[in-house]
Amino acid sequence: MVRYGSVTTRFMISRLRDSIVKVLNRNNYRYENVDVVGGSRVIVSGLNSSVAEEVADKLAKIFGVSSTSPAIMVDYDLSVIIDALLEMIAHDRPKSIRLKVMGGPGYNRLFLEKLLASIIINEAKTYIDLRSPDKEYIIDIRQGKTFIINKIYRGVGGLPYGVEGCLVVLLSGGVDSSLAAWYALKRGTRIIPVFIDLGKYWSEQARKRFYESISLIYEWVPWDKIKFYIVRGAEKIVESANIPARLRCLLCKANMYRIASIIADKEKCLGIVTGEAVGQVASQTLRNLYILSRLSPKPVYRPVAFMDKLEIIEQARKLGFHILSRDVGTCLLKPPHPETSASEKDYYILKKVLQDTMDTAVKLVEQANIKYYPT
Repeated sequence: MVRYGSVTTRFMISRLRDSIVKVLNRNNYRYENVDVVGGSRVIVSGLNSSVAEEVADKLAKIFGVSSTSPAIMVDYDLSVIIDALLEMIAHDRPKSIRLKVMGGPGYNRLFLEKLLASIIINEAKTYIDLRSPDKEYIIDIRQGKTFIINKIYRGVGGLPYGVEGCLVVLLSGGVDSSLAAWYALKRGTRIIPVFIDLGKYWSEQARKRFYESISLIYEWVPWDKIKFYIVRGAEKIVESANIPARLRCLLCKANMYRIASIIADKEKCLGIVTGEAVGQVASQTLRNLYILSRLSPKPVYRPVAFMDKLEIIEQARKLGFHILSRDVGTCLLKPPHPETSASEKDYYILKKVLQDTMDTAVKLVEQANIKYYPT
């Protein structure tokens, strides 16, 4: 049983069901049907009981899912429900239990709870504890069927993949941009990662980390593949620009925004996502982000903008992204004293360079490597 909460429209529900089907198929699980039933439920039927918990854990990672549970499905027949419930309790052997009846209109839940509790007390070697039971059993009645549940896997919530359209993610492979990509996915966007390879100014370890980040992000994408771009040569625009050295980082970042925006137009995406956090490095002061946002042709979304680094690492640890926080070297394009508070004059200097190099940026996108993960 898959539960959903914020998923409300028919399109979202259909998209969520599609995501469930794709995850089941991708992992080669055998099943009979995936049916949407009344009251925010999707039922996956025909699974082998030996993989039920594994499947519930997998499906809980689909965005839009609030929780999942392995369940025994029986007809809405009191004697059948009692037999199945007693068998489950006998297998679990809890010292104390709590019963909870759920379902649509037409069922007296309180009456059923009391009736089942009285029978369980007489038939099973356990007792009812409403405060801190060893085990809770849920009897969920939906459209003439009863689902008996003894375990819940908490989902991540959010919205189903792709219902909000597409965003381009400037993905360096580090923990910040990877976590930003995850948050974009959580809110129902389809993402297209873009890696700006700075050639001799960047390390081979950084390139390897990018591919590692793609593999980690893919675990949260229900669709079969992730499309991504590798763009090379962007550093040449920065190294050849006749600007004060202190503006080099800002020009590099503004150029990345521009490249991502060109790709966004090509892919019909609605904006770009970055892993920038306010004040974390020189180019990410609030003043600099203000200037950079004005230079971007597309809206810039920064999901981790107001998180401390420790908060980012902690959240990344929960997702398994923390391994990306290792040192892969620094960008060798960085000047000794980067600008931390760009002025209006600086804005126009950067804008002029971007205007003069627009054709070059377009060519870089045309020459980019377009890849898919997994290949």
